[in-house]
Formats: sequence, structure tokens, C-alpha cells
Amino acid sequence: MIFKSKKNKKTLIYNIRVFLLLLAVVVIWRWIWNIFDRYFFPDYFMLSNILSIVIWLVIIFINDYELEDLV
Repeated sequence: MIFKSKKNKKTLIYNIRVFLLLLAVVVIWRWIWNIFDRYFFPDYFMLSNILSIVIWLVIIFINDYELEDLV
């Protein structure tokens, strides 16, 4: 048997879920970033990047730096 205990299996499942959640966040963020690049600021690459970072910082401030709540 691969798992020697239920604790190891639960830990592996938890880590897989966290990885998939992080992957989903990156995919969504990339999608939002592409929308900014294509529709809102097509000629201003730097403005698009800076605005994306500012939005990310606002989200972090709203969550009071508690990223554990997202997991």
C-alpha cells in the first residue's frame, strides 16, 4: 500500500487541493491580466501591468494580509 497511515493520505490530499487552488488563482489572474492588456489599455503595456499589481495589492489589503483564508 502506498500510504502507511490515514494522516499521510490526508496530508497528500490537502497538498493537492492547495496546489490546485493556487493553480486556479494563477489562471484567473492571467485571464484578468489579458483582459486589461487587450481591452482596457491595449497601447499602454506598463499601465496595464501596474494596474494589475495595484488591484492585487488592494485585494491583499482587503483581506488584512490573511492569505490563509483563501486556502
